[in-house]
Amino acid sequence: MRRGVGVAFQIGFGNCGAIIATFSYLAEDAPKFIKGYSISLGFIGLSAVSSILYFFALISENRKRARGLSEHSGKSPEEKASLGDLNPDYRYML
Repeated sequence: MRRGVGVAFQIGFGNCGAIIATFSYLAEDAPKFIKGYSISLGFIGLSAVSSILYFFALISENRKRARGLSEHSGKSPEEKASLGDLNPDYRYML
């Protein structure tokens, strides 16, 4: 379920990028397209910052699970098996 929703969001936001590009690269800005390239670089920077923040969030979550502070840490093995990536024994790969 999570993977399906994630893929749908990725495709949706990718299509929004095409809409933004249509209004960013205007004929009157030719040949340098400063506004279009500035918007593109801004989104690249936003993507880089978001990726770095997500990286540190995963490190934090892995450390929390290693210390046993996860909200699901007191469950039986059968209950843990049904949790998927919420399983306190699961570690995110970086």
